[in-house]
Amino acid sequence: TLNLTIPQDDGRQDTVINVGKYTDDLGSEVGFLSEENPGNVFRYNFSGYVRSRANHQVSLPKSYVIPESAKLYLQATENIQVNDPRISSLSEDLVRDSRDDFEKVARIASWVYDYLEYDTSYSGRNIDALSVLDQKKGVCAEYTTLFIALARSAGIPAKYVSAFAYGQKGWERHAYSEVYLGEWVPVDPLWLEVGYIDATHIKFGDHVDNKVRNNVQVKGYDISDIQWPEDETDIYVDSYVLSEKEEDYEIRISSESFRKGDDGIVIMKFVPEEYKVLRASLEPCVGDYDIVSIDERSRKVILRPYEEKIVFWEFHVNEDLPSNLIFTCPLTLNSRSLALKTTNVVVNAQYMEREKGMINARLGSNVLKLGEEQNVYVEVSGVREETEIGIVAGNEYEEWVLKQDGDITFSFTPKTLGEQSVIAYSPGEVFTLDYRVESDLQVFLENFTVPDYLKIGERRNITAYIVNKGLGENNVRLTLTVEGDDHIASLVFKDRYLISLPVSFSSPGVKDVEIGVKDTNVDLSSTRTIEVYQEPKVYHTTEIRNGKAILKLDVQKSKIRNVRITVAGQEKQADEIFGEKEFEFSLDPGEYPLEITCDDLGGNPYQVSSTIEFREKNFLDIIMEAINGFIEQIMGFFSS
Repeated sequence: TLNLTIPQDDGRQDTVINVGKYTDDLGSEVGFLSEENPGNVFRYNFSGYVRSRANHQVSLPKSYVIPESAKLYLQATENIQVNDPRISSLSEDLVRDSRDDFEKVARIASWVYDYLEYDTSYSGRNIDALSVLDQKKGVCAEYTTLFIALARSAGIPAKYVSAFAYGQKGWERHAYSEVYLGEWVPVDPLWLEVGYIDATHIKFGDHVDNKVRNNVQVKGYDISDIQWPEDETDIYVDSYVLSEKEEDYEIRISSESFRKGDDGIVIMKFVPEEYKVLRASLEPCVGDYDIVSIDERSRKVILRPYEEKIVFWEFHVNEDLPSNLIFTCPLTLNSRSLALKTTNVVVNAQYMEREKGMINARLGSNVLKLGEEQNVYVEVSGVREETEIGIVAGNEYEEWVLKQDGDITFSFTPKTLGEQSVIAYSPGEVFTLDYRVESDLQVFLENFTVPDYLKIGERRNITAYIVNKGLGENNVRLTLTVEGDDHIASLVFKDRYLISLPVSFSSPGVKDVEIGVKDTNVDLSSTRTIEVYQEPKVYHTTEIRNGKAILKLDVQKSKIRNVRITVAGQEKQADEIFGEKEFEFSLDPGEYPLEITCDDLGGNPYQVSSTIEFREKNFLDIIMEAINGFIEQIMGFFSS
């Protein structure tokens, strides 16, 4: 029997494969070919059809619970050393100050993309994550392996996906990942496709580790060495539809005309429709003169649907350009996702270089808490004609036209954590102001409530409030552990968030319930206990002893409380009973109605109603009581 990875039929792929199939433990379809008594050489082939679509991640839940089926993809494996200190420390640094789990994933994928060097000599090796970290080279398998280790260490379930993709050499074996962010989201760290993934990715299977192989099972006698010299997959494109690049974005420049030695910025304004990481570069013109140099041409930008994004590039005009000439230098914005656009830098070298110092800018604060307002103060002097002054701050920018000297105040509220910059600009001058936004995470656990007692099979809710007294939304990871079983959720919230989890137990005893809330800036935990009990069993016997009616109760399995016993109108009470307890009544021999009402440990009402008879013990009763007592002693001896 040959077991073969085959294209999967899922939300992004429709498949028709003419081969036997079964579903493995991870939910992937596996193809198989079987033959009895094959020859020394077994040749096989099968064919099929795949219709593949690009994945466009247009929505994700803010908060979500990680299901049981996804927890498997959090664990460490032989080649994915999630718990190694180097992996966990690096992962924590990479995701620090992230707004949500999508940003964590995007940051990790971007770092892996930059850190590793593509090297085809690693093809087919599938080395472990720590070796990839040390060697800093690899192909798709190494990129994916390191990404998965870092993502799992950050608490994000990540699959290793075996696939084919269309690369520089045509169709090739490929690997990428899928991460659980409330739903499974594709991530290709080699191509830096996060959320969005193109249609040339043909998925073949899900795996916990990076060891992916077809395999053969042989049963019989005198089986010698088995060789599998050829296992090839050929893919041919039947038809395709090219997607159009996004054209609906704005690109503009800080001034219509520049002089030698000037500084300027190019601003791109874009409203995306899906989650993705945008790669864009601004390229200067090429010619006889180096007219413009651009700082950090390439940008990687994390996008969310319908959240306006502003990206800017700073450039400098060469001060050594020949005088008495006018230069036009087109700056071109390149991106796999965006249509090509250009903006022109017009340099009039006939004019002398500008004197710097028209603007002087400062910030209201160099350190803010998330949710606090930042103020930018700009003093403008030396205005001789209408002059444009602009400010770019995060995803906001504004321009003013001044005809004389003056002051500008601009206020905004940063939405992200970490090191950030504000850019103020005038014709020929760019002023950069750096500041930091720190977490205002003030998280507390309130009203962590569990039932003190719970009957076997009974379902009750564990509840708690997570309270955020900071100014902004924060992302934390919640773990609720019940009898060693982790219930994990990722939460993005502000103010209060109610946690409610129904629990039930199948065995008695004291059970621990622990709640933990963790982030790079918070680590809280609290533990409660629940006593799980069995339904009580109440037995009773009667006798006449020394002229008194005696009712003996024997309570087994668990305690009863608030006990009220009524026999023929006479009432007795007890706060709690477990085991044997006698009650004396002033009654003559005879039959009487008995009613017992009580509560079990969980406060549930319990009632026993019957008819009982009080009578003197005869000789046979005494003999049987002695025999029963003797048997109980023997059983107690052997049980000890």
